[in-house]
Amino acid sequence: EIESRQNQASKLSHNLARKMAEQTIVIEKKHAGFAETYPEGVKLSQDNQNLLNRSREQRQAITFDEVTLEDKPSDFHPNDCSLHSFVTRRIRLKSSGILSAAMDTVTEREMALAMAKMGGMGILHRNLSAEEQAAQVSWVRKKIHYGGMIDKPIAFYPQDRFSYLQQQIQNKGWTFTSFPIVDEKGTFLGLMTRDELEFVEGTNPTLERLMKPRSVIVTAPQGTSSDEAYKIMQNQRVKKLPILGEGDKLLGMYVWNDVKQDQRKRDFFSLDSDGHFLVGAAISLGEEDMIRADLLVKSGCKVLVLDSSHGACKPAKDQIKRLRLAYGDKIDIIVGNIASYASAAYLLEGEYIPDSLKVGIGPGSICTTRSVTGHGVPQLTAVYEVWRAVSDFGKKSGYWVPIIADGGMRTSGDIVKALAAGANGIMLGSALAGTDESPGKLIESRGKRYKTIRGMGSRTAMEERSGSRGRYHRQEGEHVTEELTSQQKQKLVPEGVEGLVEYKGSVEKVLNELLGGIGSGLAHSGAGTIPQLQERSSLWIQSFAGVAEGRPHSIQDVRN
Repeated sequence: EIESRQNQASKLSHNLARKMAEQTIVIEKKHAGFAETYPEGVKLSQDNQNLLNRSREQRQAITFDEVTLEDKPSDFHPNDCSLHSFVTRRIRLKSSGILSAAMDTVTEREMALAMAKMGGMGILHRNLSAEEQAAQVSWVRKKIHYGGMIDKPIAFYPQDRFSYLQQQIQNKGWTFTSFPIVDEKGTFLGLMTRDELEFVEGTNPTLERLMKPRSVIVTAPQGTSSDEAYKIMQNQRVKKLPILGEGDKLLGMYVWNDVKQDQRKRDFFSLDSDGHFLVGAAISLGEEDMIRADLLVKSGCKVLVLDSSHGACKPAKDQIKRLRLAYGDKIDIIVGNIASYASAAYLLEGEYIPDSLKVGIGPGSICTTRSVTGHGVPQLTAVYEVWRAVSDFGKKSGYWVPIIADGGMRTSGDIVKALAAGANGIMLGSALAGTDESPGKLIESRGKRYKTIRGMGSRTAMEERSGSRGRYHRQEGEHVTEELTSQQKQKLVPEGVEGLVEYKGSVEKVLNELLGGIGSGLAHSGAGTIPQLQERSSLWIQSFAGVAEGRPHSIQDVRN
């Protein structure tokens, strides 16, 4: 009987905590923008301000491993916590404000799409031509109308033999077994599915003899949306829906599992004001990059990131002015990178102000700016110093902007600490570089799989494209070219390296692990939302013995 009462009490307590959490989240969702959520700017707990101020007064800069968070009594379960956070004054993301970095081994269209589907946002790198970058923006945005559709499904010809199809499946490691059959002009003729593959014994027929012919296949016309495809496939009870254009030309194919998954998850999607997937793009600071900006805006891009290793400079302010005069409030402008109070104050001065500030000089795993230039502030202190500048500016002007911590965060715990120090958004590079969706090359070595990663300031990145050079090394006007002379290459000063990161699987898997850790971090600080975390959390300085204590120890690691 006692045990039964204890169980009832526990159940009632948990239900009460859940209701309180739901009430908090409902209140939070009523707020439309950054100004309403933070009417007096981001407020940090007095404990955190005191600790970080003491370090500042002693001119000691600290980063994530040097601090830990104190646990607090909590009414919130991690699953009940809201992880909504702002990356600009108008854009609130559902996944803790996580962005993928504008690196050519991290974010191209597949990564940007995966990020948007997970409630984050990808920032397309600028080592693409302006036309390529704009085309990728269009591709990502329109995917909300083609969710689950494979643009270029792997197809075979009717004269191909069954043995060739088997060999390709085995050699390529494909886990899917449905393939359109087309002629040399791309005309759809039929479909091979698992059913046809399973009933071949002792012979080696052509695929034409095995395939389901066009006459019995349910198809849909060009422009069929994901919602329409879902209804067609559900009503017709088909798992594959080829999309055909004029003359039965194969344009793509919907797959039931993908469409169904998108339908279930769409409430979590990051969508722009037009209802398309949200995607951002990086541009440089030169006047010539206004051509790139114009193409991006015309393609529907809502967020432009002014991407520089030293963001607090006159070219950045000039570019902000040009963008504001050209597009007004049609776009949100993120400017970086900076790492100090003075740099933040500089960017907030004047008539034309960015919508967000990006913080981080040298904390990234592939960045060597600190060793090359001697400059850069450890990331936790850098975030706090920029928060102080934004706070002081807001008190005078009534205008506050979000802060994005870019680099240095290796774990979900580091992200929680960055939020506690004043960050609203989080930009990740190496944490996402090892995923399926990153454009880096997949390499196998000693039985393990890796993906390539390189800093945009690495020598190869700067030698290959002007986009990287624009971030670290400026060329003047008419001399801006993709190719460099041998003399120009010798003058480059790299601020990044190349390397390998362990293969991690899908972006969805990586972000789910990170978001689960962040939710637990909020609950440990007695918070149901990120603003509550910032107001309630308490940081402590910890020794390196404390760091070691907090990691797996006194065991033999057999995972590898």
